Amino acid sequence: MLFAVTPFTKFGGLILSGTIIYFTRINSVAAYFLIMMGGMLLAILTYRPLFNQLQAITDITHSKEIAERKEIHTKVVPIASTGNVIRTTTTKNYFDNGIIATEVKTDSVYASGELGLKPEVKTSKVLSMGIYWQIVLLVFVMILYVTMVYGPIAAFLVELFPTRIRYTSMSLPYHIGNGVFGGLTPFIATLLTTIYTDDKLVGLWYPIIISAVCFLIGVVYINNKIDPDVND
Repeated sequence: MLFAVTPFTKFGGLILSGTIIYFTRINSVAAYFLIMMGGMLLAILTYRPLFNQLQAITDITHSKEIAERKEIHTKVVPIASTGNVIRTTTTKNYFDNGIIATEVKTDSVYASGELGLKPEVKTSKVLSMGIYWQIVLLVFVMILYVTMVYGPIAAFLVELFPTRIRYTSMSLPYHIGNGVFGGLTPFIATLLTTIYTDDKLVGLWYPIIISAVCFLIGVVYINNKIDPDVND
């Protein structure tokens, strides 16, 4: 499912940029800590429900099809000097919730009348404006969680370590977190979906578990009080 870049999405990007700037400008280590831990906790508790909602509002399984509006168009392109043709059948289905589902099926038809072994099938959905804005809102909420963690983290890390080891102390965990744990997300999430095929959202458990581990470590081991001697 693809979304075009529109003035609305640009406006949403500006709002999200504003949230990052807002959380960055907060000048309190204790506030940094609480905002970051709050963002992680919210993500842990609500990622699954939010993605379940995204899946539910775009699912046409339980929607009622408007049969009289169904459209079927067939295009046949001959293959020169063979007698075979490429047949493309486009089917549009309209549903009562405003979703338009399109299936484009391309297959080969030989001169003998036999069909190709495996047709190529592409599907797409066009959402109603109501569903579109629901998705925008849900995505906004999830990115807000990201800004709650990423906005204050640079300033928090600066004040967390003494100056003599500050550069290394900031760089090492930051790049391990992004490069290793973040870099493995597509691989592990895809691997989980191939193992547990009944749950389409099983890949979410990896970022949820990582967030839970970070939250526990932060609550148990990190002191949210600033060291008065920042030059030690």
